[in-house]
Amino acid sequence: MLRRLAPNVYEGWIVVGSAAVMVLIFAATFFYGFGTIFNEVIDEFGWSVAATSLAFSLRSEVGGLAAPVVGGMVDRMGAQRVILAGIVVSTLGVLAMSYIQEIWHFYAAMVIIAFGSSSAGGQVGLAAIATWFEERRARAMSLMTVGAGLGGLLVVVIAWLVEQVGWRDALRILALFMATFGTLVAVNVRSRPLDHPQPMDGRRYLDALGAEMPTAVRWGIQWRRALRTRAFVLMALGMVALSFGTTAVVVHQIPYLEREIGASKALAGSSVAVFTLTSIVGRLGFGFLADRYEKRRMMAVATGLVVLGLPILTFADSFAMAMLGIVLLAPGFGGSIPVRPALLADYFGTRYFGTMNGIGALVMTTGGAIGPWVVGFMVDRTGSYDGGWLLATGVTALAIPLFLLARPPDALIEAARAEATAERATGDADCAEAAAERATASE
Repeated sequence: MLRRLAPNVYEGWIVVGSAAVMVLIFAATFFYGFGTIFNEVIDEFGWSVAATSLAFSLRSEVGGLAAPVVGGMVDRMGAQRVILAGIVVSTLGVLAMSYIQEIWHFYAAMVIIAFGSSSAGGQVGLAAIATWFEERRARAMSLMTVGAGLGGLLVVVIAWLVEQVGWRDALRILALFMATFGTLVAVNVRSRPLDHPQPMDGRRYLDALGAEMPTAVRWGIQWRRALRTRAFVLMALGMVALSFGTTAVVVHQIPYLEREIGASKALAGSSVAVFTLTSIVGRLGFGFLADRYEKRRMMAVATGLVVLGLPILTFADSFAMAMLGIVLLAPGFGGSIPVRPALLADYFGTRYFGTMNGIGALVMTTGGAIGPWVVGFMVDRTGSYDGGWLLATGVTALAIPLFLLARPPDALIEAARAEATAERATGDADCAEAAAERATASE
């Protein structure tokens, strides 16, 4: 355990670093890396672009369906147990995919991978981090998501591996790496114990008299009530619209550059590295800004960058022009990733954050599942990505006003904080009474 090797380091940052490595592994293999086998699978089996894209949509949608269940498990069992189980399931799914022969095998393997990655990926890491930070929550989450961004850099390696040993053996090598190295890292990701001795955020706050202030209470709005708020409905609709466009780009980026722009696989794979690097700028920049400015406005700005970049893909007639669009939209895509869960934690607290974030992921993946399939369907019908990119631009633009209108449920927040404070006061009084009884008994 890293916390034992570095006892003077705030454990929250250890959790952030370990979760970042976990999402790096999963992003490299499942989110970005599967694009490297897209055309190989089509060439070997003769499936259509839409049918192959549907498997990626299934991955997103099934992962979304599992997200609320996984979130509830994190709230009840803690992040560590959930993430270790997710590694086992994901490894089995990747191995199964390396042996597929029929399209239903492809879909089944994607379903298994979706369940596993939902349990071991960013959702669980974010739920753990939310319990360790309050004042620095957005920046902590942004640092974790940098791992996902760096995962895109490994796509060049994965593309090389596919070319050297074939897509089946490449998947087997990735499964072995995940099962060994992933497990060693995952044991360091856990939710904050209620009696943890280190102060929240790793900082000791003093009042006007110089006395140390107590650690902030862990509050939360019950998820059934939170789902009925105007804020959650608007945020959810905004994420559906945003993920429609961003997920379509992630899934179709390499096939689009190979098919329509005429780029080689190596060159198309390198574009993912550029996408990743520029998305990291967005993740860090928006993460730090969101701790200073309203997070809903930061979400709107991030979406605006995506809307600026998407139309350029429609009119690109060269690799350089296509990359201009990608460089514009990638920071917006990256910036939305840490700000969304930080916004959820600010609005609805961390007591039920695992469940709330899981429900948010379920709603969000609706757009993530529909977007790639619709774009692939339009490619099959028209022979071009132009119509798909324009449609994605229009749908994504709808998210901007939705985020701006999602104001915090102030009355519910105040009531939930008051309830949590009262509970802690009662608990402290009970502990003091028990201590006094023990002292009396010892006398």
